[in-house]
Amino acid sequence: MTDNTYTYQAMFLLDNQEVRQNGFNAVRDQVKATLEKHGLTPRVLRLWGERKLAYPIGQRRRAVYLLGWLEGGPEAVNQARKDFYLVGPVFRCLFLREEAIPEEELAYGIEEVDESSLVIPEDVDEAPPAEAAAEAEAAAETESKPTGGEDAAEATEETAAAAVSEDGEAEQASEAVAASQEDKE
Repeated sequence: MTDNTYTYQAMFLLDNQEVRQNGFNAVRDQVKATLEKHGLTPRVLRLWGERKLAYPIGQRRRAVYLLGWLEGGPEAVNQARKDFYLVGPVFRCLFLREEAIPEEELAYGIEEVDESSLVIPEDVDEAPPAEAAAEAEAAAETESKPTGGEDAAEATEETAAAAVSEDGEAEQASEAVAASQEDKE
């Protein structure tokens, strides 16, 4: 390695629709070609999984994650990052400078994936937690209106918790409902 060449770990978020249309291997090859075009040498590019995003990015709520290990200079990384954001299936990427590529990662190399084993769910329109809580509260008021103050708050919280997905957003919905109940009192 020259003085200006470093090792980077990279994570690429790939658009599910592009992966569905073109296939994972073809999209991975696009990423590889872009990296090589800017003077980076990909040593590992492997499927890390298809997952829900931590927060919505545009209309996207899920992405295919591509983990990479590469070598090159910092200017090449900057140019590749700009290129990814202008065109192609990568809508977010992260490059971290590392000391070396772990041996267990080198074993993956440029991974070929059996396309039939990669399941990419259709994008699901999920209401953000605040909207789900408001919808649940409105539904609770129209479905049944308990007469006691505590009964109404409990019914609204139960409805909000049921209306929100099971991945931790129920707590946020309950807090939003509790806050709205305090405003009413």
